[in-house]
Amino acid sequence: MADYNLKSELRTNMSKGATKLLRKEGQIPAVYYFHRGKPVALSVDLKALKAGIHSGANMYEIQMGSKKHKCILRDLQYNPVTEEIIHADFMGITMKEEIHINVPIHLEGIAIGVKDFGGVLTQQIWELNVKCKAGDIPDVVTIDVSGLNIGDSISVADVSIENVEILTPATSSIVSVVKATGAKAEEEAVEEGEEPEEIEEETTE
Repeated sequence: MADYNLKSELRTNMSKGATKLLRKEGQIPAVYYFHRGKPVALSVDLKALKAGIHSGANMYEIQMGSKKHKCILRDLQYNPVTEEIIHADFMGITMKEEIHINVPIHLEGIAIGVKDFGGVLTQQIWELNVKCKAGDIPDVVTIDVSGLNIGDSISVADVSIENVEILTPATSSIVSVVKATGAKAEEEAVEEGEEPEEIEEETTE
């Protein structure tokens, strides 16, 4: 996936009033830092940032004045009440340096245990923490679950990515297929035309 281009403006007024006005205008404060260089205070358009996040971009090319800088989105801060993004941290990178980053997991296929035996697919983790060179960052980790039967699972140890070291513990389960239980099993039985067992109430005279 190509770098996601994001424009920014240098931010000089750090007062609470200026920050509040910034957010009213659809912008949020941000910081760009590169190794030991002095952090640069910026503002970015919130809608544009959300579009980058929703696109699944791992790397960004952030424009500051006439220059563009390759970076990753290192951290986001959220309003605890509205859960809206209120601040972003960008870390500058070079294509040859190794970095730590989380990569999303995408499941594909329909597990045989779900399709043919009424099992339930459960996902335990949704991203992998990896270490690799910036140029080798995968956009997504795709896992085929079609071969999973009831009782089967896929763990981190089953995943390998070329030129990438996976830091998430190898014993961590990613996805599994389990038997349907309780309300889920009853719901599936009704869908198949079976009547749920009724319990007769005792009466006292």
